[in-house]
Amino acid sequence: MIRNTILTLVFTVIIIIINFNSDVVHISLFFVFLAALILGYLQPQKGWISALQLIVGIFAGFLFCQLMGINPEKFNVFQFITYISPLPCLFGSFMGSYFNNAINQNDDKRSPKNR
Repeated sequence: MIRNTILTLVFTVIIIIINFNSDVVHISLFFVFLAALILGYLQPQKGWISALQLIVGIFAGFLFCQLMGINPEKFNVFQFITYISPLPCLFGSFMGSYFNNAINQNDDKRSPKNR
């Protein structure tokens, strides 16, 4: 869990930097989804915790920029990405855990005839 928390913090910093410098919504949301997908794959049972940490980190980064008076050129894009980021975060985490479970299925359920 500690390893994934550190990885979540790294992804959060990268996502905040990308969101801050982004001109369009698509690239930022792709990286949010990709980070959540990786976190969900690495921790399939508790991936939703990493997704919630990522969501809180993105909102904390947005509020930090607001409090420090740091505003990007495209503030509306930055604000929209921050507010919509929980959706791809949670969906990406779910899909990552689903992919992990699908790839790492046990072959014990299969009978020798079906192999």
